[in-house]
Amino acid sequence: MRVCHVCSGHGADDGRVFHRECVALAEAGYDVHLIAKAPGDRPYRDHGVMVHPLAEPASRLRRLIRRTRVARMAARLDPDLFHVHEPELLGPVIARAGARPVIWDVHESYLDILMNRHWIPRWLRPIARRAWDARERQLVRRCAGVVVAMEPIANRYRAIHERVELVANYPEIVWDPQLPNPERNFLACLFTGTIAPNRGISQVLAALALLKARNLKVPLELAGRPMTDGYLCDLLQEADRLGIRDQVHYHGILSKAQTIALQQRGGIGLVPHLSGGNNEAAWPVKLFEFMAAGLPLIYSDISRHREIAGTLCAGIPVDPEKPEQFACAIEQLVSNHGLAQRLGEAGMRAVREKFNWNIERAKLLNLYRELFEPPGCGRAAAN
Repeated sequence: MRVCHVCSGHGADDGRVFHRECVALAEAGYDVHLIAKAPGDRPYRDHGVMVHPLAEPASRLRRLIRRTRVARMAARLDPDLFHVHEPELLGPVIARAGARPVIWDVHESYLDILMNRHWIPRWLRPIARRAWDARERQLVRRCAGVVVAMEPIANRYRAIHERVELVANYPEIVWDPQLPNPERNFLACLFTGTIAPNRGISQVLAALALLKARNLKVPLELAGRPMTDGYLCDLLQEADRLGIRDQVHYHGILSKAQTIALQQRGGIGLVPHLSGGNNEAAWPVKLFEFMAAGLPLIYSDISRHREIAGTLCAGIPVDPEKPEQFACAIEQLVSNHGLAQRLGEAGMRAVREKFNWNIERAKLLNLYRELFEPPGCGRAAAN
């Protein structure tokens, strides 16, 4: 069976789309094709997945304009099933799918995200939210199934579709006892992922300045895609103004393997998201990745973060609006290696036992089996 995962904004190295879902399906024997951002203009095979590269769009407008072309690319591959990962592609793909099944993969709470898009005028955001809500409800009725990354999002879609599968964004875990333990800088704080104002990095910079005033110089290792180049420049200028520019190291947009390597060399994982919007609904991927790497966490004291990190005793909660609390938490972990080790081990143990991709992989494969089996034959085939 041929399946096509369709993206426009996600890259071909994306953790959820490629490394988890596409690779899992290819390993299960599906003929998997992925349309996503990647260098070059010729298809290539990676981990059993045929990748069809898209150029980086020059702007959000260009990304929206090309949605019809991307949907046509997917249709020309003649798959037995379409798996869509971005809102602007859902309608165009459904229009070309005919009777073939379409899966809508909901990574985030898009209704909440629309209320935080800085490039949408504030007065227009409620209108855009209502418009997408109505449009999506129409499109979802045509989908064969909905895959969601988080439980609060699942609740919304269960009210409008009968086949909703929660496939959480937990990390893949591979343990090799033959590999040496990485050399860690226990002083280094890490932030990996999207760099945006609602991620609390500005508050972290203020905390580092407070620590420097206490004669404690803590490096901050940043990696990920900035919301805009201008915002990244603003952050670095802010670090310069605070006198800590030499402590802030931006590693750029890393591959998945490079990100994991950076996480394994760090000392403290930062999850400083500000409250509100999608941050209230989401379990940040970095939270689980940091735990998988054995890093103690400093996390925002908001409900979704407490639900994981707090329950597991994997880190220290702080008010994301108060740099003083970040500073105290960092100082506590740096000065108490035993505490940092206990918190890191608690998180790592939880990921190994529960919060890992092996469990979620089975859910995804089961959904695909159900959609491809003739009605009434699933149980008999399983037996």
